[in-house]
Amino acid sequence: MSAAQAVKDLPGVEDAGAVMATATNLELLHNSNLLPAAFLAEQEKPPGPEDLLIVVRAIDEANAQAALAVAEERLTSGGKGAASGNGATLPARSLEMALRREEAAKLAVISVAGEHAWLEAEQALRHGLHVFLFSDNVPLEQEQRLKALATSKGLLLMGPDCGTAIINGVGLGFCNVAPRGSIGIVGASGTGMQQLICLIAAAGLGISQAIGTGGRDLS
Repeated sequence: MSAAQAVKDLPGVEDAGAVMATATNLELLHNSNLLPAAFLAEQEKPPGPEDLLIVVRAIDEANAQAALAVAEERLTSGGKGAASGNGATLPARSLEMALRREEAAKLAVISVAGEHAWLEAEQALRHGLHVFLFSDNVPLEQEQRLKALATSKGLLLMGPDCGTAIINGVGLGFCNVAPRGSIGIVGASGTGMQQLICLIAAAGLGISQAIGTGGRDLS
């Protein structure tokens, strides 16, 4: 999202998007007049749900190419981590690499295509991390297996399809800023939790923890 916003702010750019190429996201791009249908039709292997698609609508080809270059640079460089040979920092390419840099980490946020999300969640749990699993389209049998694994290790598995949580005062996913307090929430509906959080804040009270379970888990 930050890369897309940075591109939108460039001169000569009318609109931009950076999304995983799922069917839903392709439809959203089409509805926003951003889907490069002719270009994609020419590709030998069209992008799929596991691919990142960056699109730009600009006033001319030169501005479009410059904007795409900026997007690619933002996505492939910078961020906290180990330094490269030229002094720039490189993003972590695996969970193990991230844990070597942040040994005190206790929680992993996972947002990848659903067919891959369960494996990433399992790896995080086996490394002793609580998991906020934003991804949806995770097979039900995998969700059950992951939650059994989390329970056996005394860890939280929030999700799949968990969009909102507040853990120790830190908002995860789509979350409202709210004061700390004595009221805890556990819920399957992220938007419902956000509404309740806002009502509690408006009443002058605060949230201790807000734990999302994912839309299919009502237990």
